[in-house]
Amino acid sequence: MPKENTGSGLLVGTIVGTAVGAVGALLLAPKSGVKLREDISNKFQAISQRTQELASTAKDKSKDVLSSVREEASDLSDRAKKSHEHVMDSFNNAKDDMKEKMSTTSN
Repeated sequence: MPKENTGSGLLVGTIVGTAVGAVGALLLAPKSGVKLREDISNKFQAISQRTQELASTAKDKSKDVLSSVREEASDLSDRAKKSHEHVMDSFNNAKDDMKEKMSTTSN
């Protein structure tokens, strides 16, 4: 069975690609060592903050999806119980009808 892609691989790839591109651009820019380290630190902090925001958003969305799945599962369970009750009622009615017919034919 193929494994479903949840998009997390794309997210990680985007973050890593952005980080590598930013560091590469900073390293190739003609700046002093102090200024370069400061820029790298600032970019790292910005990427780290963005990653935390994305993780928080993903957490919130997964909570919403989980809640929705639980609600749907509960609804399906209720429908299955009602269907089972209906089938059992029909079966019991048919059984009672059969008993009644058997008793009238044996008399």
